[in-house]
Amino acid sequence: MIHIHLSGRHSDRSPLSYAALAPLFMGQIQMLPTPDGADLLVYSHTLDIEDMSQVAHAHWRATNCPIVLLSEEPFWDTIWGKKPLQKSRKLITPFGDVPVIQLNHHTSDIFNFDQIPYYLLTNLRFASAYAHRFRRNAAKRAADWRNDFANYPVDTSFMAVQRNESYHNVRFKNGGIIGLCAWRSELAKACQKGVVKRLGQSWDRNWNDGKNRFDLKDWHLDKLTGQDRRSRLFSALENTHQPNYMSEKLFDAFAIGAQPIYFAAPDHRVHDLGLPAPSWINLFDLSVAKATSRLDTAQFGPDFFEAYTQAQQHLERLFTDPDVIIRERNRLKTAVVRNLTDLLSTA
Repeated sequence: MIHIHLSGRHSDRSPLSYAALAPLFMGQIQMLPTPDGADLLVYSHTLDIEDMSQVAHAHWRATNCPIVLLSEEPFWDTIWGKKPLQKSRKLITPFGDVPVIQLNHHTSDIFNFDQIPYYLLTNLRFASAYAHRFRRNAAKRAADWRNDFANYPVDTSFMAVQRNESYHNVRFKNGGIIGLCAWRSELAKACQKGVVKRLGQSWDRNWNDGKNRFDLKDWHLDKLTGQDRRSRLFSALENTHQPNYMSEKLFDAFAIGAQPIYFAAPDHRVHDLGLPAPSWINLFDLSVAKATSRLDTAQFGPDFFEAYTQAQQHLERLFTDPDVIIRERNRLKTAVVRNLTDLLSTA
């Protein structure tokens, strides 16, 4: 049994914090409300370690137990952490420097999914929503999609917080990590052809209501229902490009019946999903001007609709097979327990 104290303002964003994943670790990991008795002090964000409590620091001083940054978010690792490629590092707390072991998308295999990306396992609503929508979508044929796309009221939709600051343009070449927040915000502003919607917090309220998604009861369902069968192109651009990182965005675009706009290097795991290449648009390493041109000249011909039909059928098989989800959950459990056990054995 591994005894873990998970703390910090971002502690709700960890493989160890989600109710949907908690049953995986029963009998192997015990979560403690205080540092007392903890084998590992675990955090989700570098800011949480930098704000470490005196009690936690005293426990580390007394036991020399490993301090672990178990991060599910490359955006945090790059913009705040700044050293996402290092397995070991030091961080400054109010009580002095502490050694930290980083387990993230680059330094561990915890997030190296087989068929379903990690984030889609963190809440049961993802599998439920996708199973329903991809069953519906898989019943459509190419002619049905051609008719739908012809009648959509919107040409292109972007849904993401507007972030224009240049510090978002980070690159870690050795890890294939590229910050996309500022780039995708520029792209959203540059696209002007046809009807373009810019949705999400911080955009002008003339375009949308500007709500923070976390203020909604179920932001994911709100997105899927509110944007269903409205846009020919829908941005699925991540906040950070990292070869093993995928959120819900690409799957949402397919689920609402749009062609996803994505950004993926040749070694990105999106290429392992089995989706026909013509079914989504890849803007990898394009300037804003070239990416805008690519979207403005998007073609919806027979090849696209055939590929799109195949993609929807593939996604229906993926999200309606419970064995796939069970295997993915078991893989995640094994990886988390093994990585934490290895830390203890080498501490």
